[in-house]
Amino acid sequence: MAISRRLVQRFQWSASLRDSRIVLDRTWLCLSAAALAWSDYESRRRSRQSFCETEPGRSSIIKFRVDNDRPGLLSEATEVLKKQHLNIKDARISTADDSRAEHVYIVQDKLSGAGLSEDRLAQVREALRQLAAGDCRAEPWPRYCSADVAKHTTPEQGIWVSYKDGVYDITKFVANHPGGTDKIMLAAGKAIDPFWRIYQQHTGRGNALELLESMRIGDLSDPPQADDRSSCPFSTDPERHPGLIFHNNKPCNAELPAELMLDAWLTPNPVWFIRHHHPVPIMDHDQYRLVVDGVGTKSVTLSLEDLKSRFLKREVVATLQCGGNRRSELDQIEKTSGIPWGFGAMSTAKWGGVYLREVLQHCAGLSHENVEAFEVKHIIFKGLDSMEASIPVQKALSPYGDVLLAYEMNGESLPKEHGAPVRIIVPGVVGVRNVKWVGKITASQEEAQGPWQRGIAYKGFSPNVKELTGIDIEKIPSMQDLPVQSAIVFPKAGSTVELDDIEVKGFAWSGGGRGIVRVDLSLDDGKTWITADLQDGKDQAYNRAWAWTFWEASVPVPDSLKGKDITILCRAVDSAYSTQPERPEPLWNLRGLNCNCWHRVSIRHQDD
Repeated sequence: MAISRRLVQRFQWSASLRDSRIVLDRTWLCLSAAALAWSDYESRRRSRQSFCETEPGRSSIIKFRVDNDRPGLLSEATEVLKKQHLNIKDARISTADDSRAEHVYIVQDKLSGAGLSEDRLAQVREALRQLAAGDCRAEPWPRYCSADVAKHTTPEQGIWVSYKDGVYDITKFVANHPGGTDKIMLAAGKAIDPFWRIYQQHTGRGNALELLESMRIGDLSDPPQADDRSSCPFSTDPERHPGLIFHNNKPCNAELPAELMLDAWLTPNPVWFIRHHHPVPIMDHDQYRLVVDGVGTKSVTLSLEDLKSRFLKREVVATLQCGGNRRSELDQIEKTSGIPWGFGAMSTAKWGGVYLREVLQHCAGLSHENVEAFEVKHIIFKGLDSMEASIPVQKALSPYGDVLLAYEMNGESLPKEHGAPVRIIVPGVVGVRNVKWVGKITASQEEAQGPWQRGIAYKGFSPNVKELTGIDIEKIPSMQDLPVQSAIVFPKAGSTVELDDIEVKGFAWSGGGRGIVRVDLSLDDGKTWITADLQDGKDQAYNRAWAWTFWEASVPVPDSLKGKDITILCRAVDSAYSTQPERPEPLWNLRGLNCNCWHRVSIRHQDD
């Protein structure tokens, strides 16, 4: 069936249909792919093999084919179904073979929780026929068993998965999976329930569930038994500070609240921002072993005690920032995919440990000559939680790069939450490269495998890219250094000030070790500016300024703005004299990365 995009969009955005609309996350799945998934249903239904069970389904498919469509009919039909005491689980609009509009609904009887009986269908048919001439029919929602799902593991057969009591055809979504094709294909033909018990961000944020439901093709006759909560892989995660702003708990993703950000230049360990992809590993420090190997090296294995006793202890003060920091501002333009961070997905610590270059060169024998001879280009870090990322070998071996194998954080043993017993600290680089719980370091001619390096997760796309069909994702460079950044921490948005001089405070930071030269503020949309006073962090070494800089300013309120709403703007300039762009619109990208536009805070001035 050919799908009418106009009708689909009209249905999706109609406010009166918010209980029955299709929610298509445009970041993860293009609209046309979702629509085609439905058009494929009929051919799959006609060609599928016999089901494992033939008992009636828990839902019914109502197809209302009208002779003459008209504006408002869709809304009216939906209201009729609601008045018939039906739960509308999903809805589609298509154009039938004879070009008549066809409204397709997946429904359950509210009273029985099952599909429609013949009597109930007769009632619904009669009610719909009062709206328009046409044909109304229903058929059981298909039921498959796990053996049926297991037969569909290739694009040619269709890639199916099950979740709880549903069966889903994800064939057209696989290429757009944020975690990468390889990872999602592990679940092909299987239940995704065990995977989502680990990657609980799928259920924590909700959009993944909505997207999955749009690909549903039937019910599962033999769903897995309810999960035993005692087997939850996150049950041994450490206790977290309640002051953090939590976006997810399983895995934990939490940001540093603005109220605590400026209390200390070094962020206290308990309120350090948290970005996990998996459960926190359980590790016996005495049994810990770090393997260093790869091309151009001699393989070595080191214990935690080896790192502490055989190498000089080094200390580096560095700020780590997630690549999605301030993503929520891009979401206001158009929804991206990822955690809707504010500006608190960053923190600063004094890290203690061993320079990576000393381990690679003096212990594993990776000399500069070997780098050239063996064409080593990347150093790969593999975490004990299966996280994998890499950095260029130049950064790893630079005497000015300060890459650290850290076992201390702010003068204490590295906390379990933040990578104990050993993690990688790569100053000036996006947070995801700072791999926690590192168990293996490999010199390689190629960058790391996996979604965090080669997938879409940390790659920037043009604002016009809304889907990834036809794009060779691996050819897009992975994020490394981050751009200049600043934000206003005080006053808070929405607050009221009475004094004629507004006290403004915040932070600034830039990747690559570029120090902050200046922070400017404006109250009149950038017509005039005042320069802030730089505070903690202003005296860091040139091009090794790995930590943020605090700033503050007293900004006079012009007479023309007294007693009015005021928007405070800030922008930072780094040592390369790069500055923040004015607007977020040109920065928008599919994954919501690198949002560093002017930061804006709106307040109210109260004039006595």
